[in-house]
Amino acid sequence: MLNNVLKFLSYLLLIQLLIACSNTPEKPVDFVFYPPLPDTPRIQYLTSYSGPDDLIEEKSAFNAFILGADEKRNPGVTKPYGVSIKDGVIYVVDIRNSGFATFDLKQKKFDIVHGSFDGRMIKPINIFVDNDNNKFVTDIKRNIVIVFDKNNEFLKTIGDSKSFKPSDVLVVDEKVFISDVKNHAIQVYDKNTTEKLYTIDGKDSNENGILYYPTNIALSPNNHLYVSATMNFNIQEFTLEGKFIRSIGQIGDKHGQFTRPKGINVDNDGNIYVVDASFQNVQIFNKDGEILMYFGEQGNASHNINLPAKVFIDYDNVSYFQKYAKPGFKLEYIILVTSQFGKSKLNVYGFGQMQNINTDNKSSIVESDVAVQ
Repeated sequence: MLNNVLKFLSYLLLIQLLIACSNTPEKPVDFVFYPPLPDTPRIQYLTSYSGPDDLIEEKSAFNAFILGADEKRNPGVTKPYGVSIKDGVIYVVDIRNSGFATFDLKQKKFDIVHGSFDGRMIKPINIFVDNDNNKFVTDIKRNIVIVFDKNNEFLKTIGDSKSFKPSDVLVVDEKVFISDVKNHAIQVYDKNTTEKLYTIDGKDSNENGILYYPTNIALSPNNHLYVSATMNFNIQEFTLEGKFIRSIGQIGDKHGQFTRPKGINVDNDGNIYVVDASFQNVQIFNKDGEILMYFGEQGNASHNINLPAKVFIDYDNVSYFQKYAKPGFKLEYIILVTSQFGKSKLNVYGFGQMQNINTDNKSSIVESDVAVQ
């Protein structure tokens, strides 16, 4: 008798829950733009990823009631730095978890790769994925670059663990460029033989070209190397052979200046995106080094960035994110930004334009009400 009563009450609770879910009005979507409306929008916050639950597109109270809370569920990314995306898979380096997380947007699967034996990661920082889906991961504790194949199996290492301290890595054709914060230089290795080829440190140019704590690197459309020289408080540009071209920015708390520049990337138009961990934003410069705008601010909302580390630009996986854009906002490329603290560990933004708005002017500086800190 008692069992029948309990079953009846369970069914009654389930019915009430279903009715409540069906009668609950949908919460209106708040689209976040930079610059904010009514100014002409250029960048929209799209979505965030922190753990496996973020790959579930539809979540409901009914699902939670049926599935229950899984205490053993993978907590996801805890302290991210480097990020990349290739063929529908997002790769996020997790310093605290000693590996890189994979968010498979096609299969809706989440995993963390730690490596083992010679491929074991201790304190990974950055990741680069080449055209063959090989992953190059810098480990600042082991002081080597660890290479994994397309199946995330260990391939080889670059470096001898004694001569340098690698922070970021970039592969261009058959060369591997590695930012070295120990020797304040960019070390260049042969991709296949792993032999060291040459060093870029700016010492053969002038004082403006000397590197001091080069933490992050990126490649421009004209095949120039951009270096985020954190303790130079600027961005430096070199040819791939090591010739110094120019520096962008200086120390300060105004637009176009830096306090703690970190991640860097360049879009197809030559616009330069630079993360500043102190300002808690991403500044955008045109190819001439002039400030265009900035986006992002710290806070507790999903779109906020807190102690940002890395920015990555991608044109090939836009189709996975157009559904998050406001109707009429056509994405041209996506921008991935990692945050080491806060609610969202990886934010995805989209650069684009509203179809019924003329946005030909890309060079104006945008002033918003977000304070530079």
